[in-house]
Amino acid sequence: MRIKFLFLLILSLFFINPVFSASEKKVIRVALSNKSSFEYTNVRILSESPISIISMSQIGSNAQIGTVEAQKVIEIRIKDSLYNIYVDGDLKYEKLTEPLLFSSNSEIEVLDLNKKGTPAKYKGMIEIKNSKNNLSFNLINVIDMQNYLRGVVSNEMPVSFGLEALKAQAVAARNYATNANMSANYDLVDSTAAQVYYGVNSYRDISDKAVYETAGIYALYQEHPIMAQYFSTSAGITDDWDDVFGNGTPSNNHPYLKARYDKQGQKPLKTEEDVRRFYSSLEGGIDVNSPKYRWNFEFTREELENILHTTLQQQSKAGLVSPTYDGDIKIEGLKEIKPIKRTQSGKITELEIVSKTGTYRVKKELGIRRVLKKNNAMLPSANFFVETSGETKAGNLEKETGLIGIFGSFDDEKYPQTFKFIGGGFGHGVGMSQFGAYNLAKAGKRYPEILKHYYTDINISTHPLTVLYNEYNVWYKTEFYFDRNSFKNAYLYVNNHKGVSEFPFKINDLDFSETREIAGNKVVKINITQYLKDGINTINFAPLTRENKGKYVIYRVEFN
Repeated sequence: MRIKFLFLLILSLFFINPVFSASEKKVIRVALSNKSSFEYTNVRILSESPISIISMSQIGSNAQIGTVEAQKVIEIRIKDSLYNIYVDGDLKYEKLTEPLLFSSNSEIEVLDLNKKGTPAKYKGMIEIKNSKNNLSFNLINVIDMQNYLRGVVSNEMPVSFGLEALKAQAVAARNYATNANMSANYDLVDSTAAQVYYGVNSYRDISDKAVYETAGIYALYQEHPIMAQYFSTSAGITDDWDDVFGNGTPSNNHPYLKARYDKQGQKPLKTEEDVRRFYSSLEGGIDVNSPKYRWNFEFTREELENILHTTLQQQSKAGLVSPTYDGDIKIEGLKEIKPIKRTQSGKITELEIVSKTGTYRVKKELGIRRVLKKNNAMLPSANFFVETSGETKAGNLEKETGLIGIFGSFDDEKYPQTFKFIGGGFGHGVGMSQFGAYNLAKAGKRYPEILKHYYTDINISTHPLTVLYNEYNVWYKTEFYFDRNSFKNAYLYVNNHKGVSEFPFKINDLDFSETREIAGNKVVKINITQYLKDGINTINFAPLTRENKGKYVIYRVEFN
């Protein structure tokens, strides 16, 4: 019975007909990392329950390869793009083709892979798929959205920030995962390149509660889930997406990611004097209690020259330095670190580095932070200004390189002895500040208010779901958590621009079958607050009737 059920589940995840597929992403594929790599040539797993092995290249009864007993170590090895499977050291199956799925009723432990200092354990299934070169494979956790978020939220935000801030984080993380599509093999990775995910090892009671009490809840802009960018600490002003991640010119790609000002009446930082004044002050910021609200780092000139020699080469390979710095002529005689472009918050998005041996421009806030490292850690943000002090001669470059004839004698000029970077904030500065969410929650704000503070013109809603005709009478289902402490009202919106003649639905156990009278409207809005309970609620829409075949309606629930 379990094999039949498992096979049907797999079909629903991988081969479901688009007619029946919900537009809400319920399943996430996460590539699991071993240190900094997502490539494996072998891996070992086990579980407290039997593990079923399924070949997704086979269909029907051949898909089920076999079952391995509980607590038996399964080792998967790739050879010539095919897989051999060993059980407790003995070869059990050989020359299998990918993709392979490993499923258990219990958590699956990945041996030799540690997360948070203990062996990594995952709910859901483990999938094996060949990487691009077919010489290694990706190790992928196939997991439902809610359990994925349980493995994310406590890593992305300290649980000490409290329930309402964690709820805002849970919604932002759900939105982020919904929009993610990093590879043909997987949606997301488990590292800071996406959202930090450590599986079961990250489950905590309060963050689990935040995930549960926001189930089915999204931040939408014009009925689409937003790409909910977030970061650690705002210095008092967040930034437009266009200025930080775009090319600096206005676009309509992310209209909900706009600059937000903590202090009423605050203006954009347009001049270098504005930047110096703002980042020399502690006033006016929601995040003032963050250790990274204001910061400074000091370098000697020689120290910074040595750092730039390495980091400019690294960022040149990423295409962020012009002209390309190959390191043949070492940076010496550093004169100036000069901002060329700044955002409304004063964030530098183009920087000029002026030295006796060359002038280089660095683009993008992350490239700038990676170029200016201290103790092998990049600057917390690109929101800074630079102060120099002291003067000294450039050094012994002419003795080391014999370049006196090209550059002249370095004894003719003097250079700053120290460079001090004074700034504020931590992260890219676009979207929701996590310390800001914490402080707004401390001030009594609920998570919907926190989200609306950082994301412009959004509404809080369930994911829009498209209802079609299907001959198998498969109903369409939306589940969500409703809390009268967070919301006063809930409205069911039905987009009926295609002129569907009726669309029967149920709210929990209440049947709303007679809809022909309201179906004449292009948009139907119904206050359904009275029909909802505090906790998980369900809305089910019947498939459209045969007379409405070829049409559709889209429904969602909006909260305020």
